[in-house]
Amino acid sequence: MQINHRKFSIPSVFFFGVMFFVTFSVSFFTSHFVFAETVDELRQKISDNNKKIEDLQNQIEQYSNLLNSTSKEAKTLKNALSALELTQKKLEANLSLTTTQISKTKLTLTELNGDIGTAEKQIEKDLSAMRENIRATYMTESQSVIEELLGKKNLSDSWNYVNALHTIQSRMKIDLENLRDLRAELTIKIDQVIGEKTKLETYQKNLSDQKKVVVNTKQEKDKLLKDTQNKESNYKAILAEKIQQKEVFEKELFAYESKLKIAIDPSAIPGARAGALSWPLDKISVTQYFGKTISAKRLYVSGTHNGIDFRASIGTPVKTALSGTVTDTEAIRAKSGCQYGKFVLIKHPNGLSTIYGHLSVVSVQLGDTVITGDTIGYSGDTGYATGPHLHFGLYATQGIRIVDSSSLGSSRCAGIKTVAAPPAAYLDPSAYLPKS
Repeated sequence: MQINHRKFSIPSVFFFGVMFFVTFSVSFFTSHFVFAETVDELRQKISDNNKKIEDLQNQIEQYSNLLNSTSKEAKTLKNALSALELTQKKLEANLSLTTTQISKTKLTLTELNGDIGTAEKQIEKDLSAMRENIRATYMTESQSVIEELLGKKNLSDSWNYVNALHTIQSRMKIDLENLRDLRAELTIKIDQVIGEKTKLETYQKNLSDQKKVVVNTKQEKDKLLKDTQNKESNYKAILAEKIQQKEVFEKELFAYESKLKIAIDPSAIPGARAGALSWPLDKISVTQYFGKTISAKRLYVSGTHNGIDFRASIGTPVKTALSGTVTDTEAIRAKSGCQYGKFVLIKHPNGLSTIYGHLSVVSVQLGDTVITGDTIGYSGDTGYATGPHLHFGLYATQGIRIVDSSSLGSSRCAGIKTVAAPPAAYLDPSAYLPKS
């Protein structure tokens, strides 16, 4: 009987190829980071960052509560300035939080890099041992087992030879299993690195968006002070003018939409089901519901409200209620009293579309694919609003039309893009959102 040379060489060569690929992959990922701190130092820094994150989250919660209290009070210049001041402090705390999260993620990447380096060394050690076993195997395969046995002087030598072959086989099997385990461990670590890098990129994008919100808030405060010259009477006059502008524009929009003759196929719209959509905010406080509400009768000429309004201080992350495609946005041009201001419109695969209005910053672009829960912008008070909130609307996609406000007969809002739809295309979001 002769030992089959391929029994050892093919799996070994194959595994060498696999391990070369793994080692190359690890080197590719780890070459971007420098491991220059001890594990204990890194873990202590990560722990310190976790504590700082917790403290900042508590600060943000306190500012949010104060903002909610302020927004419930009567509209006065003092309250408006106080709300902007609190918003700025909250946003700056958010900036610190995001910066700390970025720092923590970088430390985690460095820690993972150290783990990967340790795994690489162990793999190289096991590979060296396996090379020795393969070398020994090749030596024993240079002549047949029968020839080796016949060449031995006695039965004891023959038995020792057979036992040596068995030992080499056993060691190779153990080395192979160890390498497979290390490869699996290394794959997990590499996946963690990719995950942390993705998280880092998200934090960095959020940081950029939050900086824009802070700048906008500061500009809004400066503009308010300049326009009012710090006088309550001036502020009241500006507020009254904004309300009048809202009423004029709403009347124009309602008249235009009432004339739209767009057939809506009921079979193309999913039936109302609680939970079909997710909440667009982490914390929910409804200030106005869909339809003929008391507030709507006071605020809207048509006597109805075409969506749901949520309390949301400037800079609150707004999230998509369902996966879909961004079919329209307005991230730059916004005018007080003119429709949704800065907005995002998302088309969903089920025949529905959702709109998120009065944003301060839009963080997605036309054509982007978004997943349920993705941050698509930050709340504000742009456009058709007298205070910060989120307007959330739901449409039958078939009925949506994007038009210039001049099409409504509005000269003051000309050049401002708006979303229009016939009354039948408006759906009640409450029927599709989770039950409170």
